[in-house]
Amino acid sequence: MDANRQTRDSARLRNFLLIFLAPRGLARRMLVWIIGISTTAALIATSVQLFFDYRSDVSELEQGMRYIEQSQLPGLADAAWNFNVAGMQVQLDGIGHSPWVAGATIHYGPSQSAALKTGKLDPDAGRLFEYVLRRNGVVVGKIYIEPNLHTLYRRTLDRIGIVLATQGGKSLVTSISILLLISWMITRHLTQMAEFAKSFEPGKRFTPFVLRRGPQGPYDELSVLVDRLNDAYGRLQTAHEFQVRHNEILSQEVTQRTTELLEAHRQLAQLAITDKLTGAVNRRGLDEAFKSAIPLADPDSRPLAVILADIDKFKSVNDSRGHLVGDILLREFTSILRRAARATDTVGRWGGEEFLILCPQTTLEQALRLAEHLRASVQAHAFDEIGSKTSSFGVAVLRKGETADDLVKRADEALYQAKEGGRNRVCPEAPDIEG
Repeated sequence: MDANRQTRDSARLRNFLLIFLAPRGLARRMLVWIIGISTTAALIATSVQLFFDYRSDVSELEQGMRYIEQSQLPGLADAAWNFNVAGMQVQLDGIGHSPWVAGATIHYGPSQSAALKTGKLDPDAGRLFEYVLRRNGVVVGKIYIEPNLHTLYRRTLDRIGIVLATQGGKSLVTSISILLLISWMITRHLTQMAEFAKSFEPGKRFTPFVLRRGPQGPYDELSVLVDRLNDAYGRLQTAHEFQVRHNEILSQEVTQRTTELLEAHRQLAQLAITDKLTGAVNRRGLDEAFKSAIPLADPDSRPLAVILADIDKFKSVNDSRGHLVGDILLREFTSILRRAARATDTVGRWGGEEFLILCPQTTLEQALRLAEHLRASVQAHAFDEIGSKTSSFGVAVLRKGETADDLVKRADEALYQAKEGGRNRVCPEAPDIEG
């Protein structure tokens, strides 16, 4: 029976050692060294014992305070009731001689304004015992007792010293051993992985990470982590290469679409200010041109002139030849104006058969010469299906404090004078009487 038991015990011990010391897993190999942590558990148990010993000392101190309360405070209350100062001092000194008392003070008398004390009281003491002195149901005073904790602390410190002396060496050796073990088996490899992760840059040549240990090293959790790390960075590298190619394609497409969009926007913007029939600037475009030109104009240094042109007897062309011929006439008339105008001038269709030429940095005399040149060019031109055609012009320049409407109104008045004067002529604006 004993032999069988010994055989079973030996088999259990052998199996335990095989499982405990087998290098097939990081956790099992670490388990051997973690046994050293048992010393820490012993230290914790000793600390718990110290705590209970301390609580026992505190309980003994509280019992001493209860003894003083029961045996000595009644006599002190009698002395306070009779205002026996000498008796109170004797009673107070007796309390002060207790090994659990560091000092005490009593307040008595009317409003408890008088006081006696014994021993040394620390005003910053963390704990005071306060008792109310009563005689015949009347409060005759209060006593404050500061417990003597030095004995309590001295006992505790002596016990702590013994524990630290016996367990400190063990804990230090165990901690250093575990620290070295973790550093050798785990930390240094994790540090290598961190350096590899820090040095990894997508786009550069990828070199798989290899643990710095012997070629016959165990395939454990760290080996699995390294394999997963290499796999993750390999897939990240592949994804980066795909992303780079995809971004290049997207960049080319975005550039192309942006160019097309800008061109379409430019065309739309141009169409928005272009007269569909004649190709000249429309009324909206002329309004924008006025908004830009008026703030820059100055009657003295930067004059701004307007020429308002009208095709003579245009309605008769529409009535006799039809609107299609009239449209051809408008397009040819526009071409003449644009060819004869200067590069800085803006030629636009004002409405119907009326056209406006905005002439920046142009005096009245210069505008009149330009208008005369335009009139002569129109008269000399042979229009399709019509032949010769004449036009009338009204010219005005911007005056101080005027708006675009004021300027166009005076040009329109000058054009009206040209029409009334027999057409096919250029008329300037009426002179400024106030000027």
